Amino acid sequence: MEHLAAPAPEVEAAKADRAMSSASLTVAPVAPCEDATAESVRSVEPAMTVDDPKKFSPPITKEEASHLSVKVLRGSGIEFEAKAAIIQGGVKKDIFRKYLPAIFDERDFVSYGEVLRYMFIKNNCILVYTEETSPSPLYAVQISDVTMEQEDPKKPDKNSFTVSPRASTNEASANMLTFLLRDKVTRKIAYQVTFDTTSDKSLGKMFMDIFQRNAKQYGDEVITASVVGSNSKTAKNPKS
Repeated sequence: MEHLAAPAPEVEAAKADRAMSSASLTVAPVAPCEDATAESVRSVEPAMTVDDPKKFSPPITKEEASHLSVKVLRGSGIEFEAKAAIIQGGVKKDIFRKYLPAIFDERDFVSYGEVLRYMFIKNNCILVYTEETSPSPLYAVQISDVTMEQEDPKKPDKNSFTVSPRASTNEASANMLTFLLRDKVTRKIAYQVTFDTTSDKSLGKMFMDIFQRNAKQYGDEVITASVVGSNSKTAKNPKS
C-alpha cells in the first residue's frame, strides 16, 4: 500500500570488547621511622600581672593631659567617671572675715548645678571637664601633688564651700558628699569635690578606693583619706 511506512533496516547484534587484564597490584612495605623524641621545655620569665600601672600604664604628663578630649579619654580606658560639683581653691577671705570671724564669717555656698563638672580618673591624673563633649580638660590634677580627705558636714573646713545647702540652713544636704584635695606643700584646699549620692551611694567609696590605689602606684607615699564615721585610723585634718 502506498501509505505504509518502510520496514526498519536490519542491524548487527551489539558486541562488547573484552576487558584487558591488568598487572597484579603490589603494596610497598612501610618503612621504619625513628623513635619520637620530645625536646625539654625552655624556661621562661615569670608572667607579670597586667594591673601594674607603673609597667603597663605610664604616668600622664600635664602636656599630654591638656590635649585629651572626653571622647579620646573614654576610648583609651578610664578607671573612674562621675559628675561632681568641683571648685578650684578655697573661700577667699577679706580682712573682716579673716580678723572678725565671729561677726562676718558665715559659710559660703554655691548651687550644685552652678559648679557641675565631669570628672575622670586615669592613671596618675584627675581630669575635669566642663562638658561631656569638651575637647580638652578644664584642668588636670596630678594625684601625687595632693592629699584627699572626706569632709565632716557637721564640722566643715572654714575655707570650703557648702554645696546646695538644706532649706533655711547653711548645712550640706544629706546626699551631698564632699572631699577636699589639699596641696601637699601648702596644705591649703586645692580642689573641692562634691558628689550628689542620691542615685548612687557608692560614689564616695569608689572615688576614695581608686584615689588611694593610684596614689600608692604613682606617688611616693600612700595618701590617707579620712572617712567620716569610720573606725579606721586616719590622720587628723590639718588646719588651713
